[in-house]
Amino acid sequence: SLMLVVAAVGFVAISSARAEEGSELEISGNVDVVSGWQRGLKNANFASEGLLGDGLAASAAGKGTDVFGFVVDQVEMDLAKSFGENIRIRADLDFTPAGPGKAGILGGNGDFLVEQAYTTANIPAGNGIELLVGRFNSGIGLDPVDRNELKTISHNMVHRTLLPHNLTGARLGYDFNDQVRWEIFIVNNLGDVIGANSDMPSLGTNVSYAWGDEGNKSWIKFSAAAGPERATKKGWTFLGDLSGNFAATEALTIAAEGTYRQDDQAVANAQFFGGDLQGTYAFSDVWDGTLRYSYIWDLDFGQVGSAFGSGIVTNDVVGIPGLFYAGQNHELSLATGYQITEGARFGLEGRLDLANASAA
Repeated sequence: SLMLVVAAVGFVAISSARAEEGSELEISGNVDVVSGWQRGLKNANFASEGLLGDGLAASAAGKGTDVFGFVVDQVEMDLAKSFGENIRIRADLDFTPAGPGKAGILGGNGDFLVEQAYTTANIPAGNGIELLVGRFNSGIGLDPVDRNELKTISHNMVHRTLLPHNLTGARLGYDFNDQVRWEIFIVNNLGDVIGANSDMPSLGTNVSYAWGDEGNKSWIKFSAAAGPERATKKGWTFLGDLSGNFAATEALTIAAEGTYRQDDQAVANAQFFGGDLQGTYAFSDVWDGTLRYSYIWDLDFGQVGSAFGSGIVTNDVVGIPGLFYAGQNHELSLATGYQITEGARFGLEGRLDLANASAA
């Protein structure tokens, strides 16, 4: 089991600069700084999880070992520009400086990630078809990719381990009305990594339905993806995810997610069931609290170190997850946040992780 306490301060600054007559270059971004303490209560097998469980710092091995540090988790700069009414480009650039505990994840160096970089074109058909080409957020699952958009500090266990975050390829999106949106995409692969994978692309779709008043909306989304992720074309990955966010009252929001993932490998299949349930209550206009429970059932713990890679990098899932025992994996988080001012938020989170292994 693992327990950690974390605190973070992040801000979002938005500005615009005149690029040429009749158009503007939009510049936005965020800075996330995290300080945390972590203790391995029972064993040393969470070293790959690290502080916050998503690559912020490598954990020392050994029962009762403490890890403490300050980490500049991310500096993000987002650039966007429109050309007329139908063409738009966007680039989200993420910088992660080296820091305490980073050497185990980043080899002692800072990291740079092009989170998104794409061009969109609006095709005048029906309500308008959006064609996107480039690298983009997958849109799969409950949690957003960027930490500053979370009510907690850490991403949930399903997001960190089972879901692709960014994809490279092409996507078509169509809004049937203000409530229903459908997306289909064709991408290199669901790990968004070139090499050690099939030369055939993977396919996926997102279907979402939203309702409610502005500022208090509810939504439900179904995502599915599949593709030949092994170089031999004999190994396929299958992924299905159903998530929703429900505004029960003006103050209470309940969110839930269920996921199934299967990665076919040379020796055996790796199968995972995952789920997440969380409730967020707004105590006032500036204070809120969130209680979250995440769960993953790893049926057979696929071969770590296979062609799918190690399973985790700083911001992306790369191939088959390799962080869990075969067995039941649980995570319980309690978090609170304070909105210092518009665009700046302070947060606290305590989290307990528990793995009940069914195999060595």
